[in-house]
Amino acid sequence: MNGSRSWRIRAALLGFWLLPAVIGTIGFHLVPSRLNPDLPTASLFLSQFVMWGTWGLWTALIWYVGDRIPFRAGQRLRALVVHLLLGAAIVFVQIFVYARTSVAFGLDEPRGFESTLVIGIRSYGDVFLVIVCAIVVAQMAMRWYEEWQAGRVLAARMSEDLAQAQLRALQAQLNPHFLFNALNSIVTLIGRDPALAQQLVVRLADLLRATLRAGDGQVIALTQELEFTRRYLDIELVRFADRLRVEWPEGPTPDAMVPAFALQPLVENALLHGIARQTGAGVVSISATREQQELVLRVRDTGPGLSADTSSTGAGTGLVNLRTRLERLYGDRATLRVQDALTGGVEAELRVPFVAAPDGSGTQRMTVGDSAVPVTR
Repeated sequence: MNGSRSWRIRAALLGFWLLPAVIGTIGFHLVPSRLNPDLPTASLFLSQFVMWGTWGLWTALIWYVGDRIPFRAGQRLRALVVHLLLGAAIVFVQIFVYARTSVAFGLDEPRGFESTLVIGIRSYGDVFLVIVCAIVVAQMAMRWYEEWQAGRVLAARMSEDLAQAQLRALQAQLNPHFLFNALNSIVTLIGRDPALAQQLVVRLADLLRATLRAGDGQVIALTQELEFTRRYLDIELVRFADRLRVEWPEGPTPDAMVPAFALQPLVENALLHGIARQTGAGVVSISATREQQELVLRVRDTGPGLSADTSSTGAGTGLVNLRTRLERLYGDRATLRVQDALTGGVEAELRVPFVAAPDGSGTQRMTVGDSAVPVTR
């Protein structure tokens, strides 16, 4: 039996053998014809305690041997032989204890030790053997239960690790996605406007530093996500120049956790399918609000809308990855909708369960959905 078993459980099982001692004492009082009428109750209980209390010692011995020679593949025959020999020895010694105690306390009709020993073998040999077998079976059942529990914990841990690996893989796909777009913009500007290209490189470096600060946390503070999105838009503002205006949330920002890099694909979708497809200047507005137990992020653009661009239905790499990450983090408790806005353009709305940002800084672990995930603030 492995060492993880609580000593409290061991003590409870060993103390179980006090119960037959009490029952035996009461039983002898109910059958006084076989009992020495002058035997005090205390002496009677002591005799029962000796006979049944020794089973506590045998239980400990059987467990000790079972821990070191368990019934496992490769040593089942050896374990069987050892337990049979140990069981036979325990039965013989226990019969000896019964006979010696019965004679010493006068529990039965007056007779010699040898006669009592023979009666013990005939009357209790099979009973004691059944008790030994029950102790062995109980130990095996407890060990199997512990191994089953350990297997469940291990399976849950492996499932969590797998989910984290899948989330990190999706995030790793997202990071190069916007990086390649930024580098492509820089390449375009190098020949036309080297100074602007240099400015774009500096802003890209700031963006990458913000990405590194986010670490591998799957959920981060909303303030950190907004900072990252600002730096991303700093690059896009250089590229779009006076064709793009950004409106940021007004008022205090909810102190909440969001999936890392959740806003960037929404903003990128608005720029690619909205602002870039209209001839004049456009506006991208970003909002973050708490609605009951949900955090709601919205990104609106003043582009031509979905009806004018059938490719902007949210099937891009960034949004596909984001939807997959949301499903793994929150199950069906998160939604992402991309639809025509009532005032024109397109609105992307992301709803996730509201989780307050933890105090302090650094990476912690918190529960999101059904698993614990690392968070960064």
